[in-house]
Amino acid sequence: MHLKTILLTRPPGANKSLADLFRADGLLPIVRPLIELAEKPVDLEMKRIALDLDRYDKIIFVSKSSVRFGLPILENYWPQWPISLEWFSVGPGTAEALKQHGVVASFPDLAGSEGLLALAGLQEVAGEQILIVRGAGGRELLGQSLGESGASVTYLETYRRLLIQHDFSDLVAGSIVILTSAEILENFTSLSAESLHGYHAVVPSSRLEGIARTYVFQGVTNAGGASDEALYDAVIKVINTSGKANE
Repeated sequence: MHLKTILLTRPPGANKSLADLFRADGLLPIVRPLIELAEKPVDLEMKRIALDLDRYDKIIFVSKSSVRFGLPILENYWPQWPISLEWFSVGPGTAEALKQHGVVASFPDLAGSEGLLALAGLQEVAGEQILIVRGAGGRELLGQSLGESGASVTYLETYRRLLIQHDFSDLVAGSIVILTSAEILENFTSLSAESLHGYHAVVPSSRLEGIARTYVFQGVTNAGGASDEALYDAVIKVINTSGKANE
């Protein structure tokens, strides 16, 4: 396997295990987070939503970060969860994060709002109260779709995303860049506009693949998931494919 540079851009603290996988293969991971997550102070509106948790029929967590920042807020007011509350997560990684807190959630095999909306438990929601736990300014597809199906949707926004600036002038042509959110992708493209044609982007979903293909990357690969395993497998496939092309 040829030595290859892989840029890891997830928030601080979220890159180590994936970097270790690449190092074990003799690859060169470079960790430069392009986004930072900051906890939102609990205000009166957030407290009101938390206190009203038993009024909701369903609760949805849209990321592992929503579990990290959101669940402790709810736990402060609910030592025992409302019995009738149904729990959902955007994918298996988020479901595992909830499981570590003793919560069992329904989730789609392929992470994403589209898969989540296809679950049987979210098909007949007319008249239901649904709480979505997310970061400030998150994607609107989930809430809009549930609202159009007759549900009343409330957002509990528990963290903010802060962009991080970097100089990528030392990133070599042919590098693979892992971009796991729209904010990270847009930040990277704005910082590296003149060099995008030299990088291969690896993204976790069809939605991000579509966004990435509007830019002039050398190539774009959809990993089909945001787990370390999915991203690792996608990067190795890119390397093996490029290696065969150069033989």
